[in-house]
Amino acid sequence: MNFFEALVDNVYGGVYVIAEGCDNHMGSTIVAKALVDAAVASGADAIKFQHHLVEEEMLVNDLSSDNFDEPLHEFLKVNALNLNQHHELKSYCDTKSITYLCTPFSYKAAIEIEHLVPFFKIGSGEFQDYWYIDKLAELKKPIIFSTGMCDEVEIKSWLKRYSDIIEDFALLNCISEYPPKYEDLNIRFLDKLDKMSSCVIGHSDHSPTIGSSVSAVSFGARIIEKHITLSHFIAGPDASVSLDPGEFKAMVDAVKLVRTTLGNSKTIQDKERPIRGWAYRSLITTRPIKAGQVITLDDICTKRPGDGILSADYESVLGKVAVKNIRKNIPFSLEDLSE
Repeated sequence: MNFFEALVDNVYGGVYVIAEGCDNHMGSTIVAKALVDAAVASGADAIKFQHHLVEEEMLVNDLSSDNFDEPLHEFLKVNALNLNQHHELKSYCDTKSITYLCTPFSYKAAIEIEHLVPFFKIGSGEFQDYWYIDKLAELKKPIIFSTGMCDEVEIKSWLKRYSDIIEDFALLNCISEYPPKYEDLNIRFLDKLDKMSSCVIGHSDHSPTIGSSVSAVSFGARIIEKHITLSHFIAGPDASVSLDPGEFKAMVDAVKLVRTTLGNSKTIQDKERPIRGWAYRSLITTRPIKAGQVITLDDICTKRPGDGILSADYESVLGKVAVKNIRKNIPFSLEDLSE
């Protein structure tokens, strides 16, 4: 059993939930700790932050996605956590018994936080940065990869390259839209992803509701990553894709239950049997029946409880003869009938 198989098998519900703190702290250690507290209260297994070293990560330009109001490099210079803050948050997570995780957005960032995390989580933007991944692989640390902004052919090529190079990895289905159109989510792609590799699979969910995370677990996701915020009244680049603490707890509760519901047999369950006894229907006389009278459809109806001749067997009494007078509105009994 590899690292991620053991990880998901040893958490409640068989689903490992990562609360993505992202930059919703806006550079504040106090807010970041409050996000840790919210993640703990929700039942998440881990909370993840991000380590940005702007000069190592990007050229200075005006590029950013629509969820940013300013160029990304300017935002990160003001709001990214520094290494001392990451150390402080790691210690705080330890006191709260929740796993601290961090995404390094450059190789230097990975080296700086390597000893703080049990595994790396790498975002979609770096999924096909083979130069970066080759260097990460040398560190021999388990890695979760998100697979946004690529297609099925590219994932297969990635797997061909890295399946034998990286010993422990997991892949997360992901759509890098903030927030995504629901028709773009393609949750059933998880079926294909599961068949492509023997690795643990999951879903990094940028939708603003819990539904797609729940459906992802139904299709095999064992890891769920979801953004968390303290309040929808707090602005930030990831506000539109984040759940508040109450919503996040509802999501955790839901995804942790899904796998227990995924059986494929159909039997009468023990708790159903007493309900079946009163909810099913028995054959009831619609009118008084005289001895010697032949039973017809006009003589029968069905009513609860189902402790007599079951309504499914109504044809078995048709054509039989009453051996004695039978009152109206009482259950039929085979002892009162003959051929």
